[in-house]
Amino acid sequence: MMAMGLLWMGLALLQALETQGQSQESPQEIPVQPDFLEDKFVGTWYSVGLASTFPWFLKKKAELMMCKTVLTPEADGTVNFTATFVRTGNLSQVKGSSGSGSGNRNSNNQCETRTSLLRKTQQPGHYVYKSIKWGSEHNIFVVETNYEEYSLLYTTKTKGNSNFNMATLYSRTKDVRPELKERFISFAKSHGFTEDTIVILPKTVRSCTCLDHPLGPQALL
Repeated sequence: MMAMGLLWMGLALLQALETQGQSQESPQEIPVQPDFLEDKFVGTWYSVGLASTFPWFLKKKAELMMCKTVLTPEADGTVNFTATFVRTGNLSQVKGSSGSGSGNRNSNNQCETRTSLLRKTQQPGHYVYKSIKWGSEHNIFVVETNYEEYSLLYTTKTKGNSNFNMATLYSRTKDVRPELKERFISFAKSHGFTEDTIVILPKTVRSCTCLDHPLGPQALL
């Protein structure tokens, strides 16, 4: 009887794992911006909206604020992805992000940067990076953009047997038209995100320039 019970438990666990895997959209199912142009996409963006199933995000989303992201093409074909943001409240006590690369903070300005190198795939608008430190693999898709105003990105993260997804609204400025915010919410819901996993980020009260950052002004490049 015990052996039969263990068998049924094993089958149930296998079914649960299969179901979890099916909920993760495969790269082939995620569209990208037609005729994607990287040279027009790089530059400065602000993260305005986020939707995610990351446990950390769900716990801390009320404390998050808008951050600045700079995308810079490198000579080897990779894209340098640097995000600069202000730490608030308990966030200053949370470990760094899951991105590969560096992370530095200026405690006086409560200012932090995170840098990752995105590698291109054969599909323009689809990038990947792996975090050796955190043991995770990320696929980033530029699903929709007009280059001059906004971009909608979709990211899948795999860590061990766990899969998490994230949708992001990026804007060239900190001020975004209400129509774009609604477009992002619809975009997130179309990928299965629910109201409680979607947030429009508030603007920072003051600019986080990090000019006295240990790495100097180049930390923002």
